[in-house]
This record gives sequence, structure tokens and C-alpha cells, in this order.
Amino acid sequence: MTDSSPKLRRRRPTTVLIVDDHDHSRFAERLVLEDSGFAVIEARSGFDALVLAQASRPRVMLLDIVLPEIDGLQLTRMLRADPTMRHCAIIAVTAFIGQDYREAAFAAGCDEFMTKPVDATHLVDLVRHYARRPAPPGYDMELLGAGGTIAGQRVGLASPSRSVPAGDLPPSTSS
Repeated sequence: MTDSSPKLRRRRPTTVLIVDDHDHSRFAERLVLEDSGFAVIEARSGFDALVLAQASRPRVMLLDIVLPEIDGLQLTRMLRADPTMRHCAIIAVTAFIGQDYREAAFAAGCDEFMTKPVDATHLVDLVRHYARRPAPPGYDMELLGAGGTIAGQRVGLASPSRSVPAGDLPPSTSS
């Protein structure tokens, strides 16, 4: 006897990379997104985010603008220049308010701009919206041997301090 029922293909959860040097912000965003079924990975600095993004190829990034090593705007430009990362939706999430910051984020290549504290419902809606965008061919291929992470892992890199010049941030003292 053969089973003629259709095989259901299980989808992997959408991977979201949260990049913020403030632990409480990452923690709050991670809880909201994991409760909504997303796989979350984390980075504390721009350099760590670059390494994780290239290794894990997340569908969505939540990116603080002020970060150690490489600021969020520089990181956005770097990712937009990488053909394998152009599919990633980048949502700037920052405490900075004002049209100058919003314009700088969009000019760098961010898809959205949110201010902290984030509204949990709005955050989940935005991430779901961008997670539904069509993925490029080959996106679902495994990154065997490339140091990629498995969807669902929480990853936080710690790296030695690096000196990278600040990008095109409007002048301010806090994120």
C-alpha cells in the first residue's frame, strides 16, 4: 500500500539578524521575533554583523545606526554592494529621530526606518512583510563549509576592538 497523500514541505523559519550594541534592545527584539516564529541571530558590532550576515544570509536585518567598529550606515552600503546580500531587507532601528537620520538611512540603502522604543506589533508586521519578498535563486542552498549558521541558532560574536572611521552619521552622542 502506498501513501498517496501529498508530502508537506516544512519551511525553515525566516532568519533575522539583530545588530545592536545595547543588550536590552537586542533582548527585547529577539523575544518578540522568536515568539512570532522567526529564527534570530545577533551581533553587537558592525564588524560582527558583516561576518554573520555573509555567513548566514538573513532575510531581514534590524540594524542600529551607531555601532562599534563599523556604523550602521557604512554596513548598509557594504551589504548593498555585495551581490549575495542585496536580497536582505535592512530596517534601521535607532533612538535617533529626525528627518536627517531617516534620509541618511534611506540614502545608505535601508528599506525602513524605525525609532526606539519599537512597537512590537509594528516590528513583527514589518519583518513579516520583508520576509515574504521573493528570494533570489539559490537562497535556500546550504552554506556547507562556509561557516554558516543553522537557522534558529542564537549567535553573538565577540571580537577585539577595531578602529574603523565613523561614516556619514549626523552629529550626535547617543544611539
